[in-house]
Amino acid sequence: MEKTPAPGLERDLCDRVLNGVRAAAELQDNYRLPLERFLLSKCDVADGRSQEKAVEIASQVLAECFTRSPSLLERWRGEGNLEAFLRTAALNRLRSWWKSAEKRSTEVDTDSAAIANHAVRENAIHGEEQAIAIEALRAGVAKAAADCPEGLVFLRLKGLHGVDQRALSHCWGHHESQTSRRIKDAMATIRTCARDVSAARGCELDYDLLQQALQQNPGLLLGEGGTMPAADEVEILRLAATAPSTAAIRRDAVVRMCANPQALEYFAQLLNRADGSETTIAKDTGMEHLAARLHDMVARSIALLTPADARGLATPLMTDSFTDLLQAIGADGGTLWWSCPRQAALEAVFNPLEPEISGKRQPLVSGAISLALATGEAFLTTDLAADPHYSPAIDHAMGRSTRSMIAVPFVPPGGTRGVLTAVRFGSGAGFHRADVAKVHRFSAVLAELFAARITCLLVRPEEAT
Repeated sequence: MEKTPAPGLERDLCDRVLNGVRAAAELQDNYRLPLERFLLSKCDVADGRSQEKAVEIASQVLAECFTRSPSLLERWRGEGNLEAFLRTAALNRLRSWWKSAEKRSTEVDTDSAAIANHAVRENAIHGEEQAIAIEALRAGVAKAAADCPEGLVFLRLKGLHGVDQRALSHCWGHHESQTSRRIKDAMATIRTCARDVSAARGCELDYDLLQQALQQNPGLLLGEGGTMPAADEVEILRLAATAPSTAAIRRDAVVRMCANPQALEYFAQLLNRADGSETTIAKDTGMEHLAARLHDMVARSIALLTPADARGLATPLMTDSFTDLLQAIGADGGTLWWSCPRQAALEAVFNPLEPEISGKRQPLVSGAISLALATGEAFLTTDLAADPHYSPAIDHAMGRSTRSMIAVPFVPPGGTRGVLTAVRFGSGAGFHRADVAKVHRFSAVLAELFAARITCLLVRPEEAT
């Protein structure tokens, strides 16, 4: 005979069900009408079919807050403004429907005016979102400049000007982990403030909007305007670049670099020049000056490379050895990402297993790959979708889902120029720490191969053709 639950357990079950029903009703009462009004405001007054669909989508989105697995509320995870999140989810569905076969199948000649307005409305919505994204990012950077100016300066020096993190930490007289922590704090401040500002404007700031805003307005992160440093400013920056400098000098330098992008660029040049390392020419030959000159030429040449230049320098040895590494660690793909500071983006240079990813870009200040570039530390995740730093832009563009990823800095002579990644797709097992070490070693080898290729072209320029 089957056992029935005890009366107390039955009452508890009923209470929980009723509480869930009450919560669902409260959500409907609070958000259904505002969500419908928002979607209807995006529809043409002559397009009755779109207005009907807007009301239907509002109901679907609210229902999926409970019925879907994972539910929309689980995807929201309490981050940011719920109404902005629901608005974005609903608006994206309405925009997708406008482009769908279902919409086209309902169109008749009398709808022609409304149909013609779809593209206009789509462009207007996109323009509004772009304006909000720019406003939000500008507010985020201003907040970081006020709350953690040192972290913002480190982020710009490391991520945008290629200053080696070791040199930066040595100059400031602290451990590299402290530099990384301050960079992470600045990134978190920018992200949180930008999200709050966009939510207040009724927009959920996703990574695609962030990327487009940064590409169109690189000055948002680089800093806008500025003047050549005056003599007194130059002296302060020189003192700050000479380790060990006093805390007062460093604070003064940070204030000036936050306010003047050209002062920041000058300081980056000071550190990059001071960080020149030895080449393979031995010191005991008495040719140190030639070694330093060659290293400087190679470093300067690499610093000037665009992603297209780097792609053109890739040799079969580079791609074949990269393929061997990816197969050895069981990766489904791997990419060399090149930093493009002026465009505030990272661009894919080559991927031997996914050649179609070449040329694709992602924002310089979001995503796990950007985190590896900004902090100079290797990054490993076994469940990328659950990671707060995950940026889905590339996965969406490639039509796949990344399960696990390794990202390590790519550091040729002259400083960090990008990130080397390895990825696994689907729902299988993730990478291990031993795999990170292998990717790290190969990144160093690849940097040497690039340096050797540049050296060869400097000595025998005819090979460039």
